Amino acid sequence: MFPTRPAATLLPFLALALPLGASPGAQPRAGAYRQVDPASPEVQEARAEVQKNFTSLRIQAVSEAYAQVVAGMNYKLVCRVLEDGGSGTWEFVIWRKLDGTWKLTSARRL
Repeated sequence: MFPTRPAATLLPFLALALPLGASPGAQPRAGAYRQVDPASPEVQEARAEVQKNFTSLRIQAVSEAYAQVVAGMNYKLVCRVLEDGGSGTWEFVIWRKLDGTWKLTSARRL
């Protein structure tokens, strides 16, 4: 049988095993969104697919873009958009499935 230790003696070891924040230069977590170049061909293809789903909006530019590896790839796009009555900023998430088809999973005005 192992001797038991008070929980307080284990805290320093837990702090090493479970860091509270990411250090500069640390690798992103697996499955997390990572920032990508809004001008990249993949992002521009995602933008075009979003535009097909929203004919009442006109995407002017992608200001921020993020990618997430899933069963395929999610793209989160923050876009400047012309809409009825003016312009605004929207966030779209579109999923490129493994078979190459696209599905818009969310759209919200920011």
